[in-house]
Amino acid sequence: MKTHKVIFSLIFLSFIVYPTIAQTVDLSPEILQFDPFIWPNETPEDCPFEQSEEFNGIKFLGIKSGFHYGDTWYPAWAENDTLYSPWTDGRTKRLDGYTDWSQSWVDPVHITTGQGVIIGDDPLTLTAYSIGLDKTSPAFPYHGRYPCGSLIYNGVWYYGTYCLDPAGYTKYGNDTINWPWMGPFVGFRTSINYGHMWKECPHTPEEPLFGETGINGYPVKIGAPHFVDFGKNMEHSPDGKAYMVAHGADIFDTKSRGIWNDSWITGDQVYLIRVTPSIENINDASKYEFYGGKDDNGKPIWAALLSLTMPSLKNI
Repeated sequence: MKTHKVIFSLIFLSFIVYPTIAQTVDLSPEILQFDPFIWPNETPEDCPFEQSEEFNGIKFLGIKSGFHYGDTWYPAWAENDTLYSPWTDGRTKRLDGYTDWSQSWVDPVHITTGQGVIIGDDPLTLTAYSIGLDKTSPAFPYHGRYPCGSLIYNGVWYYGTYCLDPAGYTKYGNDTINWPWMGPFVGFRTSINYGHMWKECPHTPEEPLFGETGINGYPVKIGAPHFVDFGKNMEHSPDGKAYMVAHGADIFDTKSRGIWNDSWITGDQVYLIRVTPSIENINDASKYEFYGGKDDNGKPIWAALLSLTMPSLKNI
């Protein structure tokens, strides 16, 4: 019995003498300096856009502020004055000193996507960190599933994902191409507590929100949509609706460009869609409106069906 008491005492004392040391982490950005320069103005003669009356050039000030984190950050400005964003394909620090690692390509089933926070008003003193990973968004029958459109409105975070194929490194002749085929936009998972808990997306890659397929490179129109930035909590929306732009292509495109018609970074057309954001609406295709061109008076036409949409911009 004495032996047991001595051993217990030593164990007890070891916890008193050697307390746990808290993790510390530096979440400040890396600052780099370079020579300032003005971006050359080389607007093509056939550019379809008018010259801005407010801006006539871009000057880089010679200061770079950033983080060595994962990519695909698309911040949304919430009503609590904080930026929330998806991220993936890399590592991002957490507040507790550890690091989250997200991979949206590891295999068709074990896909992860991350969510993060950006705090601050000065780009040189921002704080950015991960608040967790999601593992409920498989890509099958595709091979990648990535973040895209992200919106926070009235305390609800809408986090969109889309699919890619056939692989992150795909041989095409003598070239190696990064994800040459765009897959469909799957839909949104939602959170009502700023990303700490999530309601899974009700759609799947095989049955996505808008019913499109990208199998074997079949062109999709709404592949990787992104929200138009209307400021904090969408305060500058002209009609209370959330607008999204998406690049894609259609089967009637007569100009062949090999694999460049519709990938994660290339597309022949740009589409515009809109919805009144709510948990009930965001994953219901019948609640969306699709830009369908202009009427005889030059006013936009909003169609109820994706099949009636027209690109707002296309490669001709």
